[in-house]
Amino acid sequence: MEEFWTLMQWPVIASLVMSPVHCLFGLHIVRRGVIFIDLAVAQMAALGMAVAVAGGNDVHSPTAYWLALGFALGSALAISLSRHKLGRVPHEAIIGIIFVLASALGIVVLEKSPHGLEELKDIMSGSILLVQPKDVFSTAIVYGSILAIALLLWKRTASITLAEEHAPKGIARTVFDFAFYGLLAFVVASSVKIAGVLVVFTWLVMPPVVSLFWIDKMNRAAALAVPLALVGSFVGLWMSFKYDWPTGPAIVVVFGCVVVAAYFVRLIVRQRHRDAQPVEKVMSSS
Repeated sequence: MEEFWTLMQWPVIASLVMSPVHCLFGLHIVRRGVIFIDLAVAQMAALGMAVAVAGGNDVHSPTAYWLALGFALGSALAISLSRHKLGRVPHEAIIGIIFVLASALGIVVLEKSPHGLEELKDIMSGSILLVQPKDVFSTAIVYGSILAIALLLWKRTASITLAEEHAPKGIARTVFDFAFYGLLAFVVASSVKIAGVLVVFTWLVMPPVVSLFWIDKMNRAAALAVPLALVGSFVGLWMSFKYDWPTGPAIVVVFGCVVVAAYFVRLIVRQRHRDAQPVEKVMSSS
């Protein structure tokens, strides 16, 4: 354990800092049924990083960060505005187009780079194993600020997510949507350079999915999703250390196994509940 902590101390701390904030945003994304949003914003942030790398900048440089943030904010604005007047075209289709376009452009941009494939792999799977203390501290400050703002907007954002009658509509809805997706862009731009697109998507979607298998209310679902994200991240890092797996993919695989297990357990519980209903009805009628 001492050897694990010596090697994985800062990756563990980085995961503890980043994963809970992703979960809170992910709960809204999953409930709204727009799963591609996190991938689209993350991939646009990755495209910004790819442009920076192709221009001769290091992936962890300030230039890469600001380009990633700019591209992510641009995608957040496009997603917020494209919700209107879609007719028969679902919003998810537009978001999917943004994701695919960003992915293709990232490959094109890095094609001319001497180490394009390696750089693309680093952007997708991340380099959390090599995270530095200064990156953890700066990310913690950014995430703390974002979390404070997100909690202030939580009630209005939740009313939009749950489609409540008093939820903002029209222009007000667009403003709140952009505020939410803009904050998400800040989160993603800060985390993609450390954890990679795959882990960012995992933190945003998988813990909320597992919690929403069992809990309907947003606040209670968050109380399950956040600890699950922390434990899953730690186990993923441990598996990476123990079996010499790539760190990012190891985290994704661990969460994937949790989702599959939770899904089948939920199916079994639901089926047993259905089987028990006729017996309960007979007993109550007698």
